[in-house]
Amino acid sequence: MKYLFMACERKRFAGFFRRPVLVFRGMNSTMERAVNHPQAASRRLTAPWLAHAGAAFVLMSCASAHASGTGSAPVNAAPPACTVDSRPFGTLSSGEQVLAYTIRNGSIEATLLDYGGILHAIRLPDRAGRIGNVVRNLDGLAAYERRSNFSSIVGRFAGRIGGGGFTLDGVRHDLAARPDGVAIHGGPKGFGSRLWAATVGECGVDLSLRSPHGENGFPGNLAVKAAFRVAGRELRIRYTASTDRATVLNLTHHAFFNLSDAPDVYGHRLQVNADHWLPTDGRRVPTGQVAPVAGALDLRAGRQLGAVAMAGDAAVKSNNGLDHSFVLNGTHAASLSDPVSGRMLEVFTCEPGLVVFSGNGFDGSLRDAEGRPVLKGGGVALETQHFPDSPNIPAFPSTVIRPDAGLNSTTVFRFGTDAHPPDRDAPISPADCR
Repeated sequence: MKYLFMACERKRFAGFFRRPVLVFRGMNSTMERAVNHPQAASRRLTAPWLAHAGAAFVLMSCASAHASGTGSAPVNAAPPACTVDSRPFGTLSSGEQVLAYTIRNGSIEATLLDYGGILHAIRLPDRAGRIGNVVRNLDGLAAYERRSNFSSIVGRFAGRIGGGGFTLDGVRHDLAARPDGVAIHGGPKGFGSRLWAATVGECGVDLSLRSPHGENGFPGNLAVKAAFRVAGRELRIRYTASTDRATVLNLTHHAFFNLSDAPDVYGHRLQVNADHWLPTDGRRVPTGQVAPVAGALDLRAGRQLGAVAMAGDAAVKSNNGLDHSFVLNGTHAASLSDPVSGRMLEVFTCEPGLVVFSGNGFDGSLRDAEGRPVLKGGGVALETQHFPDSPNIPAFPSTVIRPDAGLNSTTVFRFGTDAHPPDRDAPISPADCR
């Protein structure tokens, strides 16, 4: 007996599309075939049908469906069930217990910690169907405590703020900064080092956090939510936040991707959809200039990460590798691929910028969950965010939120293989963005 259902899902990419998806499910196999029909769509429809005991003919449209068969009435054919499980992961030095939540949906499995929103694992198949983890992790909770912001949510402010702080609405705010006046990733105990409140949602986990007024020098009592959802071959992160007074906020996720079993990502190919980047000073704080990409930083056509590292480009050498902010051309931010495993990743975001960081400081002193050393270039972070130091550079897109205008931002990581490439239709609509 085989089951057939049709789903129409709305996508956004230079307009709206309806996508009928046919799925034939037998005893031990699933065949999926998708055909695009460009036409306006305003709602989502699903029509499942059963056909057995002989041939069945199915006429489908996004407005109606009709099926005929012998000796059987239509029944719903449910898609593969999504499950969310939790387990103890360890105990913090403060005595608080940390839980790991594993979200399973189809061929993708993501494990998320309520400590820092750390992505401990994203497991999915390579071109041969072998399952593997595609994010770098550490060998226990103590290691995550020592190495803040490793594969975690970053806030209140991702990246660097210079000058020891910023002025907002005529009020100066001094931040918890280094001796050189640079505040990094929101301060010494940022969101990646906090225990979040976790709630299991529909095929995902919602993490919530309250940051009090004055924490690390930032104004406003802040309520933040990060909603992690797994669907198809996607991991979607939606950030929302509200405040009781004007403040600045810049959130990202610092997951280190490695699509292969290799100890580094130098064999990966990276494409960044950006015509410009942000030059920095000796403290890696943006100068306020916006420069055209050139040389090793021109990633528009895609380049092997090893070739970028070895190119001798002055901008790359000064940072000991890639650690640069790019000005994105649109919601499709980047493409990452590994020729050995065949795995591919597409990144989409509401954010105007992308920081590409190739793990330049890793020296083997950290170990992953399998006991392997984390070496230089062991992973690449694709950090979707607003521009660093934007509170001090009026020409940059604003990171200010207010009581009547909070944060709403979405980033999507979509996976596939060269045998079944990920769709590049943008999965982000204006409603997903602030």
